[in-house]
Amino acid sequence: MKKILGILLITLFIQPSAFSMSRDKLNKLKSKARNDYAASAIEDYCAGEDGWLEIQYGWACKCAIKAGKSHNKLTAAEILDGCGIW
Repeated sequence: MKKILGILLITLFIQPSAFSMSRDKLNKLKSKARNDYAASAIEDYCAGEDGWLEIQYGWACKCAIKAGKSHNKLTAAEILDGCGIW
């Protein structure tokens, strides 16, 4: 019984894509971005996230969301460059 439980737990940890963000939630995050540059960064870095709240996302996704709050492409690029992800 312990082996079966162990195998199930390992399977859950190996397949994080099964628990990734839904396409609707990702599109909702992208729609909040004020420029297309940040929207593409949100799609790249937040697609694999599985948190229910923004505070549960990884640092790269949080940085992409922060870049999405900027008003132009240059500022978004500087924010992403400052985080070291773009």
